Amino acid sequence: MSKQFDKLMKGTVWCILIVFAIRCLLSWNDLINNFSAYNLFGYAGESISITTILVVAYEHWLWKFNPLEEIPILFNKYDGFLISSYNNSKRPIKLEIKQTLLTTSIILISGESKSKSMSSSIDEILGEKLLTYCYLNTPNSSVRYRSEIHYGTAMICVDNPQELKGHYYTDRKTIGDIELKAR
Repeated sequence: MSKQFDKLMKGTVWCILIVFAIRCLLSWNDLINNFSAYNLFGYAGESISITTILVVAYEHWLWKFNPLEEIPILFNKYDGFLISSYNNSKRPIKLEIKQTLLTTSIILISGESKSKSMSSSIDEILGEKLLTYCYLNTPNSSVRYRSEIHYGTAMICVDNPQELKGHYYTDRKTIGDIELKAR
């Protein structure tokens, strides 16, 4: 995600400079006739404030409308199943993704447990865009005698945001496959 962060920071600096230049041009006569460093610093403050609002809006929502962004836009909710090496049964799951330009958080819910991501990234690996995340799984109390709280990692291909496929492994030494479709 540092590549995206670097791009956003460079864009932020350019935006501040452009807004500052526009602000100075709008007050050009006043700057020339009654130059004041106080006014110049005020214009800089205005430029930073305007840019901050624009960057926050871009990072949260507007990036989705930029065709030049490389990050795939993932749908909010998915339904699907997972198959675990624990017993090879097919379990229905629901996945919810909350995404901004720089962050992605994932919640996976099955009939027996809920997993929440602790860290995540979307990276291109060997030509595939992969959502990789580490999670903490908290089983329902009724099944903890056979399924304790555990950590895991999932790698899901997000090349097609309508259909996600991937796999996971846990610190309980289980592995599995995940298949999801957007609602």
